[in-house]
Amino acid sequence: MSKKATNWKLWGKMMLGGAAICVGGPAFTIWVTPTEEELFKRYNPELQKRSLENREKTQAEFDHFVTKLKEYSKSDRPIWAVRDEDIERQRIAQLAAKKQKDNDLKAQQEAMRKESGLGKGTPRRKVKRAPARSAADDKKLQAALKKLNVQPIQAIEEVNMFKSDGNVLHFAAPKVHAAVPANTFAIYGQGEDKELTELVPGILNQLGPDSLASLRKLAESYQNMQKEGKDGEEDDIPDLVEGENFESKVE
Repeated sequence: MSKKATNWKLWGKMMLGGAAICVGGPAFTIWVTPTEEELFKRYNPELQKRSLENREKTQAEFDHFVTKLKEYSKSDRPIWAVRDEDIERQRIAQLAAKKQKDNDLKAQQEAMRKESGLGKGTPRRKVKRAPARSAADDKKLQAALKKLNVQPIQAIEEVNMFKSDGNVLHFAAPKVHAAVPANTFAIYGQGEDKELTELVPGILNQLGPDSLASLRKLAESYQNMQKEGKDGEEDDIPDLVEGENFESKVE
């Protein structure tokens, strides 16, 4: 049986194809696969931003360390001794800056306190505080009115309360509840202090003897003021002065 001849040409092609697959496959994979920077840009820009910031921060710290090391090496003393002195000097400067900031803040607060009239060195001011009405007082008042069986009164246009000083506590369009047998009236509204003359003439039919007397006094004082004004106007008229007789000249 004769031995078959080896087909070296076929073996060469097979070896060449295998080499191409072994080398070209990884090379193609590397070429197609994106780099880490491209992945950052494509999928996580925030992560890339933080990574770049950390890289810049680390680089700045390293540059600062190298600069300080060069400065320390210029001295004849050991590097650690010069470094300790520099750290102590920075600490003292930070404490001085903090103290200055605290003093400025205190001075600003003191100036604001003096402007507002509070704190030491300012006169005391008596504050007149109105008595606070609690919800319990309102509940007690409502319970007392309910016991008296107060009923609402419709179509009340105004309520006027005459004070001892001659002024009037005026309520416009208030809500009025009354218990006539108990002589009790409850008025709900916003009261305003007004002078008697501001409500004339609509209030004349509500005036009593005392209010009429005060109104009469106000009218008299008003008349006196008008008389004084007229007298002042008459005083301003200049007196006649004797002069030439123009009639004789006409004749």
